[in-house]
Amino acid sequence: MLDENDKEVSLTFAKGLAVLLAFDAKDRAITITEIADKVQLNRAVARRLVRTLEQLGYLACDRGRYELTPHVLRLSQGFIEGRGIPQIIQPVLRNAAQEVGESVSYAMLDETDAVYVAHAFLPSKFTLNRVTTGTRVPLLPTASGRAILAFLDTVRLDAILDSAAFSAHTDQTETHRDRLEEALKQIRKRGYALTDSEYVSGVASLAAPVFHPGIGEVVGAVSIIFEHGQYDEAALAEMAARLKICAGEIASTL
Repeated sequence: MLDENDKEVSLTFAKGLAVLLAFDAKDRAITITEIADKVQLNRAVARRLVRTLEQLGYLACDRGRYELTPHVLRLSQGFIEGRGIPQIIQPVLRNAAQEVGESVSYAMLDETDAVYVAHAFLPSKFTLNRVTTGTRVPLLPTASGRAILAFLDTVRLDAILDSAAFSAHTDQTETHRDRLEEALKQIRKRGYALTDSEYVSGVASLAAPVFHPGIGEVVGAVSIIFEHGQYDEAALAEMAARLKICAGEIASTL
């Protein structure tokens, strides 16, 4: 959370980043007025920020509507390459996908979301079209999110749960804190998370946590998604065991 009273913080820079974040799948091409409304900025301020980003190559304008350009990918290049995702993590995910028989994804914790940073897709296997690198999913109703939540320290977990809306994404979503906390206890005992139709109806997911090897702190989760009822309990346990191995292999690269 930005501390606006910190004299070493640049509020202008923060506003510029907010302008970039105004663009998403829903608002791909938007006007300055729409940007100003979305990020709650004065229109004149929004215009200066947009024009600056345009001149730097991060935005392009077509008939008054602005879009992100491929130049913005430079902002993530250091993160992706610095963590060896293409060279090291991607091959680990591919091997796990071949063994499990499902596409395998790696998501990392970012505030109150899990963000997918790598995928190993298997042709002709079930997947969600809306899930790609950079996709954010909430922690509470997803297997990846719960695999992370279950192993957070108590202070951080309580802070997330205290601020959570417990929204119902489907009629199967767990919206009661007490029952969710009990589910997290069970995840800690067995070492993996399983959800079914809590985020997307008819879609189940299995995930195992990834820990930072130096400090033992959970940093993310590896997961698969599949159709409701596709696997029995024995098959799920076997795939969970393989995901745990995959999570350990990723942890060794961090």
